[in-house]
Amino acid sequence: MSDFSSNGPSFNFRFKPAFSAPGGNILSTFPNGSFAVLSGTSMATPYVAGSAALLLAVKGKSKVVMKGVRTLFETTSKMLPVTRDDAGVFDTVSKAGTGLLDVYSAIHATTLVSPGELVLNDTANFKGR
Repeated sequence: MSDFSSNGPSFNFRFKPAFSAPGGNILSTFPNGSFAVLSGTSMATPYVAGSAALLLAVKGKSKVVMKGVRTLFETTSKMLPVTRDDAGVFDTVSKAGTGLLDVYSAIHATTLVSPGELVLNDTANFKGR
């Protein structure tokens, strides 16, 4: 997780982020045919989009698969260490979400654990009176 990454949990206790993707210090194309090392959502988004495309190419595009992509990525992601040199202590779910997206594990998963997160605050159905 980058220091500038937003993290949660969200106001209704959903994981924020749901899962993580590489987005800091990424070598990327830049205008005028050059390259630059960039960071941010603009770097992580293509990784997630490509991962989703790979998953859908293998698993198909049925409604069941489409509705389960987020849950599948959440439940097959890999925990992130707190620091790069400390593989024994992992970041909390409230900071790193469920971990680093692992498209290989998602593609080869044979079981879908659902829901991928337990939301304790039912904002959508809240009745104030």
